[in-house]
Parts: sequence; C-alpha cells; structure tokens
Amino acid sequence: MKIVIAGGGTAGHVLPALAVANEFKSRFSDAEVIFIGSKGGADEKLVPAQNYQIRYIPKADFPRKLNIASLLFIPRFCAAVIKSVFLVKDATLAIGFGGYVATPVYVAARIVGTPIALHEANSLPGLANRVGRKWAKVIAVTNPINNWQDQHVVGLPMRTSITETAKLSGEEQVLARSAARQELGLPVEGKILLVMGGSLGSKKINDAVFEIATTLNKEKISILHLVGTGNTTPVGASGYKQVPYLLKMELAYLAADFAVARAGAGTCAEIEAMGLPAIFIPLSIGNGEQIANAEKFVTRGSAKLILNVNLTSDNLLSSVLEINESLAEFSKVAYQNKSTKLSAASDFVDLIVEKILRPPQGRI
Repeated sequence: MKIVIAGGGTAGHVLPALAVANEFKSRFSDAEVIFIGSKGGADEKLVPAQNYQIRYIPKADFPRKLNIASLLFIPRFCAAVIKSVFLVKDATLAIGFGGYVATPVYVAARIVGTPIALHEANSLPGLANRVGRKWAKVIAVTNPINNWQDQHVVGLPMRTSITETAKLSGEEQVLARSAARQELGLPVEGKILLVMGGSLGSKKINDAVFEIATTLNKEKISILHLVGTGNTTPVGASGYKQVPYLLKMELAYLAADFAVARAGAGTCAEIEAMGLPAIFIPLSIGNGEQIANAEKFVTRGSAKLILNVNLTSDNLLSSVLEINESLAEFSKVAYQNKSTKLSAASDFVDLIVEKILRPPQGRI
C-alpha cells in the first residue's frame, strides 16, 4: 500500500499530516508513506525528522493579484501537476491537508484516478481544499463548514504528545505542570504567560512583548516566550524565559496559565485541547481563516482578540492584564470547552479505511 500525502508548506498543514501518517504506520507496518512538499517549506525539515520520504514539486502559489510573478503561475502549476502525476499514479490513495502543495496533487490524482481524501483544518476552507472537495471520497473537517456536503467532523489530527497530555486527570495534570515548569526552568509557583508567534516567530508580537515584559513581572506574571529561531533578543526582565524553538510543546502548554498566540488551526486546536485561555492575534491571510478560528473562542468567553494591524504593546498589555484579573473565570470557560476530539487522526484513518480501502477482513 502506497500513500501519498500533500501536507502543505506550513507547520499548520504538516503537523496534522504527520499525525495521520503515524496513524497509518501504526496500523499497517507495510504501508509506504511518501510526502509531497516544496523546498523552503516547513515540511522540508519536519518530514525527514520523522523518517518519512519527501518528494518536491515546484512551488505554485495561486496569485491573489495581477503582477509579474502571477504570469509565472500557470507554467509552474503545470510543472507541479506533471511531477505530481508520476508520484500519485501508482498510489493507493492521495491525502491532502490544503495549502499550495495540495492543489496540484489533487489535480494529478484526479487525472490518473487515484482516490483522494482530504482534511480541512480551518473554519473557512482554503482554495486547495475547495478544489479537492469536488473529487474527494473522504472529506474530514475540524469544525463544521457551511454548505459542505458529506463532511465528517473529526477534529484536528494532533501530535500524540499533545493529545496524551490533554487527557491527564486533574491530579495528574497538577504533577505534570510542576514537572514541566521545572524542566523548562520556570517558577513552580505563580502565573505564567506563554507567548508564541508561530513556528517562525513573529517580530511584531516579539517586539510588543519585549516592551511589556518588565511591567508584567511587576504584576507577578512570568513569561515563557517562544521567539522563533534566529529571533533571540536580550531582555532585562527577571521573570522572563526566552526560547527560540521548543520541540516538546506539551511542556509549554502544561506550564502556562494563559497564552498569547496566532490563530492558525493547529495552535487553536492545541490551546482548546489543553483548556487554556488565550489572547489571539490572527494574521489577515488567505480568506481570513485565522480571524474566523479565533472568533469561536472569543464568542465562548475564553479568549480575547487583537487584530494584527492593531497590535501595540499598550493594547497587548491591557488585554493580558484584563485576562489576568479574571483568570479564574476565563480558565473555567476554557476548561469547560476543552476539546474532546482527541482521536482525530485515528477517526480520519477509520473513514479512509471504510470508504476507500475497504479491507475484507479488517486488514490490508
């Protein structure tokens, strides 16, 4: 059995794809899993790190405005489709998670007749999955999407380390929290704010946090700041811990009382699974999916939202202090709305087995 996975170029696409790949390998030891990616994307590092093969196709972002670069889209897209045809023509199925890599893979799979399964992480679907949905035999989503027929709400496939941590009972979580803080070199007592700007970090968020770190320390709030690789900057606040990149993200979630973050689907799903209050600073990208992702939490009452264009150190400080003053209430709402969809990878694979692979005796 050969499975081709198009995980997109960002960590938000690649990490769910890896969770599903791992689920396939745990069930079917003879499964050959091959990723299709692009040079310079997050998949270039993340996929080989988990010992999966990756093949590269030309990067062909769909143009959102007419310029010189847009004129190169058609030849690059055609080249990506042609290369994808050779990769999917003998595959048992092709699985896509959206992003610019997925579109040519969907088209290629349609051309050669390879069955398609897809997962849409965001509340507002992107272009790639809007195209792939027309041909997919399995359509899985994190949250219900308006006017999508035959969708299956499974949640977001997440790293096992996150889902297992999210399942901890109250007493287990208290012990794990203390251990996580010690491992990260953070105070065992007191409040901790987790700040993260995505896998590459965010200069705008980083600069705002640098300016308010000392003030937050005076309010007895310590900070765990994931600044992104290459973005380390000296900050003279005693209750401030700066980390370029953290592989064991479950430790950060365990250690934190609340978070400041972008609103990518993966980040939102992990924050929801861990039951953390948050301040979301969504990027206005694509079709506005990050804003839509964040609004669900704001409506519930477990988060606040600051548009990226409006972000300043002053309004970030104000939002942090507002949540801090009512932390018990925000935490209660966040905990009550903890995601129970912690088996998304397994549920997605179940659908694929049922609707595409159809093993006669439950095995392939």
